[in-house]
Amino acid sequence: MSRVKTALILLNGELRDPAAVRMLARRADLVACADGGARHAIALRLIPDAVVGDMDSAPKRLPASWRGVACVRVPDEDRGDLDKTLDYALARGARFVWIAGALGGGLDHELVNLAALERRGGRLGICVVGGGAACLLGPGRHRLELRRGERFSILAAPRARVTLTGARYGLRDEALARGSRGLGNFSEGATLLRVRAGRVWMMAPLTRRALRAKLRP
Repeated sequence: MSRVKTALILLNGELRDPAAVRMLARRADLVACADGGARHAIALRLIPDAVVGDMDSAPKRLPASWRGVACVRVPDEDRGDLDKTLDYALARGARFVWIAGALGGGLDHELVNLAALERRGGRLGICVVGGGAACLLGPGRHRLELRRGERFSILAAPRARVTLTGARYGLRDEALARGSRGLGNFSEGATLLRVRAGRVWMMAPLTRRALRAKLRP
């Protein structure tokens, strides 16, 4: 397989935006299922490039149309299937990864998934799809794809120093720690975020405009 820029990873949690996932699958360079995430691919009639994990929750019988799909068994019990699938995407050159199905399962799995994503934030652009979009942003200037009046949140992951302009509640070189500071803001036009140090989750509604923007890493 040629090297990729954008990947979509399907996990086994709740899939809250199936139409968006189908769109992402059409445009992503790589589609990979983290073990039981294969169930979502089957339900959406998607043919992924690979299924990765310890294979304890993937369907025992895969569709006949999946003959060319790589099944990459990684039996390491000290790492979750998301972690293993991120390794697979990185090895193929992924620079930006969409994650679907990471939430809505067991609380323990949700916490493990979020921790794995935050650890990878320095090497990958990451955005979680599920009742909206949550993108993990690191140091630098970020133009937020928001309409005037649109609600969004900026939450530290776990600490950051940020400046935010073009929002109802601006921030000026402010230190954020994990908590409610940054929750429930509104765009007032051209919204710019500068992350001086650390990382933040930027959460906003999942719109086609935002999807298209993030599909250009």
